Amino acid sequence: MARLRLERMSDADVASFPSVQIEEYTRQIEEYAGWSAEDARGKAERDMALTFPEGRALPGHHLFHLVDEASNERVGILWYRQDERGLWLFQVTIEDSRRGEGLGREAMALLEEEARRLGAPRIELNVFGGNQAARSLYRSLGYSEDAVTMSKATPPTPGP
Repeated sequence: MARLRLERMSDADVASFPSVQIEEYTRQIEEYAGWSAEDARGKAERDMALTFPEGRALPGHHLFHLVDEASNERVGILWYRQDERGLWLFQVTIEDSRRGEGLGREAMALLEEEARRLGAPRIELNVFGGNQAARSLYRSLGYSEDAVTMSKATPPTPGP
């Protein structure tokens, strides 16, 4: 198994992060939440603009590259916010070419180490209901579902 380390993103990496993430976030909102492409993109752009005003992350946000220590290769991203409740995980992503190696599990272990180091009493996160791979990983690591958002489409009534 690879051994990962956290490498804090540079200011330049943080400044470019929102534009890179908009595409993936848009895709997830479309795929897992069923939004139209236009609405999903609008939400992604608004969320990134609010969180990264003027190319800087809001206070308390921490962004890292996940680096394979053996190859020194960047294999993913870890992004969390620290506040009075603990750590809020916004994103853990592993490069497609490295999925299936247990790196997601290892990244989550690094996040737990961060929480202990910072004295954070808990880690919280949101995951789209349809993202079964992520939900399965989190459950296997001891995360519980504290709240569930449910929805139902209501198509218009057919006319006469």
